[in-house]
Amino acid sequence: MASEGGRSGPGADPLTGIGTRRRSASGPGSATADARSARARELHRKAAEADRLAAQSRAERDRLILQLRAEDPDRWSYTALADALGCSRELIALVVRRHR
Repeated sequence: MASEGGRSGPGADPLTGIGTRRRSASGPGSATADARSARARELHRKAAEADRLAAQSRAERDRLILQLRAEDPDRWSYTALADALGCSRELIALVVRRHR
């Protein structure tokens, strides 16, 4: 239910402030709270960027695994790829099977 100080329920996003009113900074500790929320916002942004970069890296890794297997499956067995990448055979199998 909506309240005088802001909104709750669907549509209110506590991380972005969408759907809520900002409180004025008054009283003891508000500077500390503002610094913490700014730090949390920055960490949230960095985590989202790291997730995006990790997904991009996984996609390129998978593409290279598939290229190597397609060019020379005898040389680039699951074991040879796992050894070259420093990962498990199971990961190689997952990548290859996912893209069949």
